[in-house]
Amino acid sequence: METFFTEASDKQRKQAILLLEQAQLPTKDIDESVKLFVLQSEQEVIGTGGLEQMNDYGLLRSVSVKESEKGRGFGQKITQSIENYAKLIGIKELYLLTNTAKDFFDKKENYEVVNRDLVPKEIQESTQFAGICPSSATVMRKKLV
Repeated sequence: METFFTEASDKQRKQAILLLEQAQLPTKDIDESVKLFVLQSEQEVIGTGGLEQMNDYGLLRSVSVKESEKGRGFGQKITQSIENYAKLIGIKELYLLTNTAKDFFDKKENYEVVNRDLVPKEIQESTQFAGICPSSATVMRKKLV
C-alpha cells in the first residue's frame, strides 16, 4: 500500500480529528496553533500526528493510527516525519504526554521519561500540559540536536 505524509488540508483535518476521537485522544484544544499532519492512503486518512511549536521546543501531539492499520510501522513513520519537520523549523527538543504509548516512544523512538518539573515553561503552559492531560500522564522528551 502506497502512503504519503503531508500537512493536513481542511478536509483532512476533519478526518484526522475523527480518527483522534475514535482513539479517545483529546481534540478540544486542536486549533490552528496545532499543525496537524496526516498519513494518507489513496483517499483515506490512516494516521495522524500534531506539533505545537513554542520557541525552541515542540509538543508532539496525538500520534494515532487507524485500528485496522496498526502494527505496520505507520506510527514510526508519522513520528519520524514530524521530528524531521521539527528539526527543519529549528525545534531543539520535542516533548509529549502519554497515558498509553510510553513503551512505543521509549523503545521504538528513543524518547526518555522526564520529571514534569524539568519541562520548559513554554510547554508547561500549553493547554494540553496545563489542563487536558492528567497529572498522571507520562512526560517524555527527545533532543533533536
